[in-house]
Amino acid sequence: MRNLEKQEEEKEPEEELGAMKEMMFKIAAMQPVEIDPAAIRKPKRKNVRISDDPQSVAARHRREKISEKMQILQRLVPGGTKMDTASMLDEAICYVKFLKRQIRLLQTTTSTEDWLAVTMGKAPGSATTSNAAIARTSYTFG
Repeated sequence: MRNLEKQEEEKEPEEELGAMKEMMFKIAAMQPVEIDPAAIRKPKRKNVRISDDPQSVAARHRREKISEKMQILQRLVPGGTKMDTASMLDEAICYVKFLKRQIRLLQTTTSTEDWLAVTMGKAPGSATTSNAAIARTSYTFG
């Protein structure tokens, strides 16, 4: 009996965290994002001799390009600027999956009103909460 209570207590924070992440993702999905690579500032180098070796130049350009793309991705992922690279990439995967589910949901709903009702936890056309509607929009950690 105590073991079951302990498991339920452990699940509650996970469920709360999942609900918080889902809400954060929904809010972030509605925010405009500027992804102009020109807006990204390049790092300044002080007193560093830059090699002219073609292999080094190519590698440096590759690293700079990866760095620029990572900064853009950090802006797109909610909370991405406050994470290390590995965590941010993991969160980006989860966020893209969440957005794909939202797209499928939008494609299956007949109107914007139905979509809004579903995202607010209501069944389309009614004022009561629908568990099926919530399950379709819920965010899961993957």
